[in-house]
Amino acid sequence: MKKSIHFLGVVMIYIMTSSFGLVEYSAMRPQTYFVGIDSTKQFKQPLSSSAKKEFIQVQKKQEDNQQDAQLNEERSHWTKYIVIGVKTIFSTLLSLVSYMIK
Repeated sequence: MKKSIHFLGVVMIYIMTSSFGLVEYSAMRPQTYFVGIDSTKQFKQPLSSSAKKEFIQVQKKQEDNQQDAQLNEERSHWTKYIVIGVKTIFSTLLSLVSYMIK
């Protein structure tokens, strides 16, 4: 019992002193807050007209590729379904023939 209490205490200390604890503390006490700066946020310059056209073309190509991938996946599902049906029919015929031979 003592070991579990000590373990729980260590876990609680870790949670309260880690960044997760900071989030929990700021949620419990809203007057204190933690400010984080997003280093990935950068100033983006507007695209020129030629860059916009190239961007749109790239987006269209990506959409076409995604649609082709979805169609190929759908076709593969249908072919699997048809193959399973043919196997079922063939195995049923074989079982009927083997039953007739006995």
